[in-house]
This record gives sequence, C-alpha cells and structure tokens, in this order.
Amino acid sequence: MRRGMTRGIAAVGAAAAIASTGHAAAAYRGPGPVLVGESFTGAAADARFVGYGAACLTGARRGGEVADAANHPLGGCHPDPAGAVPPVGAAPRGYLQLTDAHFEETGAVLFDSPVAAEDGLEVTFEQWQYGGTTRSPADGISFFLTDGAVRLTTPGAFGGSLGYAQKLPDGGTDAHFVPGVAGGYLGIGLDVLGEYFGDGERRGNGCERRSPAGTAPRPALPGPNIVTARGPGDGVEGYCLLAATASGRTGAGPWSSTLPGRLHGDLRTLPAGVTPARAERLLEPVGRTVRVSVSPEPDPVATVDIDFRDGRGFRRVLRFPAPEPVPSTVRFGFAASTGPLTDVHLIRRVAVRSLPDSADAPD
Repeated sequence: MRRGMTRGIAAVGAAAAIASTGHAAAAYRGPGPVLVGESFTGAAADARFVGYGAACLTGARRGGEVADAANHPLGGCHPDPAGAVPPVGAAPRGYLQLTDAHFEETGAVLFDSPVAAEDGLEVTFEQWQYGGTTRSPADGISFFLTDGAVRLTTPGAFGGSLGYAQKLPDGGTDAHFVPGVAGGYLGIGLDVLGEYFGDGERRGNGCERRSPAGTAPRPALPGPNIVTARGPGDGVEGYCLLAATASGRTGAGPWSSTLPGRLHGDLRTLPAGVTPARAERLLEPVGRTVRVSVSPEPDPVATVDIDFRDGRGFRRVLRFPAPEPVPSTVRFGFAASTGPLTDVHLIRRVAVRSLPDSADAPD
C-alpha cells in the first residue's frame, strides 16, 4: 500500500512550535457518539480486543506464562512479574498491562473490527509509563490506526518501531526486515526513549523524505520524551515520519522535546501487598490522558492532545495534515515493549468516538 508513503514530514518545526505554546486546546466542541468503549478495569474485556505477547488484565487472577509473539484472549498476567506492577485480581480497579519491567518484553492489544471513520474520529485513553528497573526507562507506547479493509492480526516491529513501523534489526544489510503493521494508516508514538522519531533500523524505508534525526542506529538515540506521528505503510515500506514534538539539537547531542510535560511518571515502586485501591491512588498522578483526533475529508487534520495531570487539562502537542485518503473504516491497536532498558506500560479507559457533525478535529 503506497498511499501516502512518500508524503513529506508535516513540518516538524511547525508542529513543535504549536506544542511549545503549552496552551489548552481551544474551542473544543466535544466528541460525538461512542463507537467503541472499554475501561480495562475488570477481570474480562470486550472479546474484540485480542491480546498479543505479554498483554494482560490486572483485574483478572494471575495467569500462565507469557505467550511470546502470539495472539491470545486477554486474561490474567504471567506468574513472574517484574517492576512496580499493579496488584492482580483487582477488578474493578484493574488495568490493561502491555508489559511489566522484564527485559525484552513485548505486548499489544488489537481491535480487529472495522470502525466507521468517514465522519472523523476521536480516540481518548489513559496511559502509564513508569516503574522501570534500569537507569533509564524504555521503550514507549504506540497507538495506531490501520485501514479497516485489512485484517489487523499482528503488530509491527517492536523496539524503536513501537509495534507500528518496520525494522531492520541493528540496521544490518544481512538481517531480515521485520514488517510494520499491515495496512498502517497512522501511528502515534508516546516515546519515552526517543527512537521512534529517528529513521534508524530502516524505519521509513521507501520514503522520499526522512526523519531529520537521521538514519543512524543505536547508540545514537534521537532524544527522549518525544511524541511522533508516522503515516501509512505496509510490510517493509512506508511509515514515514509526519510530525514530532522535536525542536532541534545542539551539536551531536539529543533533540529537544517541546512537550509541556513528561510522558514518564515518577513512580519507582509500589508497597508490598498494596491493595488495588491504594495502588490506584498512587498511580493516578503519574498517568497521562491522551486524545487523538482525525477530521474527515476534505483536508483532514490530525491532532494530539495530552493531559499531564498537572491541573492544566488537555494541551495541544501536535497538529498536522492527516494522510489522504482517510480510510472509510479503521481498526486500531496499542503496543509497548522493553529492551535492555525497562518500564511498566499500562492502558485504561479507551473510548473511540465520531466527531460531531459541526466539528473537525479539536481546534
């Protein structure tokens, strides 16, 4: 699918300038009807959400071993947790846990049912990235939309590709590409580590314009705490960088992020034997609420707003032209991973809504 693959970066600098203002999104007119809603707080979830890898529900009782690189119904978390994970059997105070803080762990949840997108979409969700066991946290969480005409049965490559884009491990010429998510339309990376912003490991393969962070593989990380949008792709081509909260760099140092807050929450441990209610209280201030919108055609616009739980409400961090054409239906998913660096990655309260008839993406 070559639709939009060669569309250039949608003014990374301009997007960063918008983000750097830190103002609340103005004149927001509210969403339309709920099309899909799942809190992930219970012992079970809507069966249309399929788990992958380490993804599990902390509201359920503890389950079996992690099914690496395999789909499964969402159920209890594996019996050997690492890091400051919420207590299990916690319904109705549970979470969707994409990963705990084990090394080299991957998790995703896939909604493989078409959702109407012709009138525009708004997706809100809560996310937590915290509690790593290493000197720095990693990798991050992605939210992605795919073409509803294509089955969504597996995520894309993990690591710096965050389960959305493609990846050539270590950037080597003799390695085999790991494909990106099938029928990818839009992938938003909530990237604590910062690799998703760069085109290392051949992310963006086939794109006419590349990430300004370059194509260098590790250890030359582009920069931490960056929200990045990547566009349509399929297999090993596309997933071009569209916009990012990155403003520039000094010399060989990391790129600066224009985010008015941190994606990562400052919580390293939870007390032994913590109750679900107390865990919820401790986790509340380190979570973030994210809102992603795509307006209908013609001239569709995508926006990303984040509430950093600092009392200032939603703030616009990205606004850019959405890839065209917008699919008439979409499927969607979330993914997260760890590597040599770790973190706990959680999701809660997902709501997919149509946009109201009189509104496009929030101003």
